[in-house]
Amino acid sequence: MEWEEPHDSTFYCLQTDGNHLLATGSSYYGLVRLWDRRQRACLHAFSLTSTPLSSPVYCLRFTTRHLYAALSYNLHVLDFQNP
Repeated sequence: MEWEEPHDSTFYCLQTDGNHLLATGSSYYGLVRLWDRRQRACLHAFSLTSTPLSSPVYCLRFTTRHLYAALSYNLHVLDFQNP
């Protein structure tokens, strides 16, 4: 299976849950995408920066409850239990 970033940005980092989910961090705009490995399209995209600020997502980790993403100037935590 192959997954393509819709805006042709480079993937800076990738993590999997060891099952069906992938999380990717892009080289621009602090964008994190969640993918289901059984589907070709992205499930959800999270933009972690505001324009005109731009930063790659240097590192990310996720669980079923949280997603942590390190950008050049801050750390973001997304809480999936209390959106």
